[in-house]
Amino acid sequence: MSEQPPNLLQQLGRSSRAMYSAFEGRVGQALPRWRILKALDDLGTVSQKRLACHLQMDPGALTRQLKPLEAERLVRRGTDPADNRQTLVTLDAAGSALLLAAAPQRQAFFDLALSGIDAAELEATLRVLRVLEQRFRGMAAGER
Repeated sequence: MSEQPPNLLQQLGRSSRAMYSAFEGRVGQALPRWRILKALDDLGTVSQKRLACHLQMDPGALTRQLKPLEAERLVRRGTDPADNRQTLVTLDAAGSALLLAAAPQRQAFFDLALSGIDAAELEATLRVLRVLEQRFRGMAAGER
């Protein structure tokens, strides 16, 4: 196989790291934190296990992200009264306010990032990224 696929994957990594950095600089929140807060806004009170599945995030990594969010009173965590084995997570009022206040910066970030890229290029890029995502998930699951 040619050199192109490894270079594409290396570029994907560099682009991802640059996006994370730019998002935090423009929006004022790290992207993983934003994703958690936004998911809770969309889902409402949810088990930590379901939240991890929804975000496609390692449960341990999610716990590490939730602890400071809880300390900042952006989210609340507590035991599920119906099942003591489960931890429920809820977006707090301060978390809702943060999302609302930063929403214009988030939209401006995406508008600026995608400006000047025509629809056909965006669609082709999305198709390639979806194929890669499926392959990576299969590889992680031990598929060939």
